[in-house]
Amino acid sequence: MTESKNTFLSYSSPDRDFAEAAARELRAKGLDVWFDQWEIKAGDSIVHKIFSQGLHDCDCFLILLSGASVESNWVRHELDSAMIRKLEGVTRIIPLLKEKCEIPPPLRPLHWVDMSSDFDGGIDKILHAVHEVTVRPPLGETPSYITTLSDSVGELSKVASTVGMSLLNRGDEERGNETSHSGPVLNSIVPILTEQQINDAVDELEEFGLVRTIKWLGTGPFDFGEVSPTYALFLHFDKQCDYAPEADIKTVAAAVAASSQEQMNGEQLQAICQLSPLRINRAVAYLDDYDYVDVRRFLGNAPFDFGYVRSTRMTRQFVAERCA
Repeated sequence: MTESKNTFLSYSSPDRDFAEAAARELRAKGLDVWFDQWEIKAGDSIVHKIFSQGLHDCDCFLILLSGASVESNWVRHELDSAMIRKLEGVTRIIPLLKEKCEIPPPLRPLHWVDMSSDFDGGIDKILHAVHEVTVRPPLGETPSYITTLSDSVGELSKVASTVGMSLLNRGDEERGNETSHSGPVLNSIVPILTEQQINDAVDELEEFGLVRTIKWLGTGPFDFGEVSPTYALFLHFDKQCDYAPEADIKTVAAAVAASSQEQMNGEQLQAICQLSPLRINRAVAYLDDYDYVDVRRFLGNAPFDFGYVRSTRMTRQFVAERCA
């Protein structure tokens, strides 16, 4: 059960109705709010009640800020007392903004709750702050390639498999671009590997045609400037990939073969296949490399990296044999 927190609400008389509404709502949600109208009886010493009981025992100090309260001597005295207890590590001070006004200097470093436009949302934020409730999502598990080497995938070494796994699912789906990584960035993604292991892994992946590299001078200790995956990486890691690369290839080939048009551009393929530009680019690259389609490439086709695709005898044979 959540521990009850004693909470003092400081406000100026012109803001009494707003302050009482907030106090009632907070008490209805289990927060023990000290509100002077409920605590000070006829004949009581106001000073004693406020400073010796309300403020002395409070865990949290709520101060309602408005044009009236920032000019109020009473509110200023209550704030001074709360600041002392804050310095002693006893009281949490939470400013509540009723309306736009000049924030008192001692409160400016503090994060305040804006209740001027969202009263209910402000109440929830107060409860979260008082009870120290976090709204952060739960912490997931660290990917295995960051803490341990991946198992060998295909004929790849464990080190190359680890780097290959880290390159999956990182492209820009809508812009159609594969993500390129420099050596230092790749090292930050797989910190378990040494610089030499990353060089060896990239070299091995490139030998299998799973990545392409761009090299230039001054990239030491890495042997490459940037590395990016090819479509072959996703086919090689199909069981670890978040989609089925071979199914995409068959879908695109079937669409090209079935088209009544002499040639199809990227937008036409996407309308039929319902795949992202990035996945269409990968599928077309595979079909082009193996001469299953006739591809024409020229500039100005983004997010697709080809101009148009045409079916051939090989396309029809591919579909007949592998898409049945």
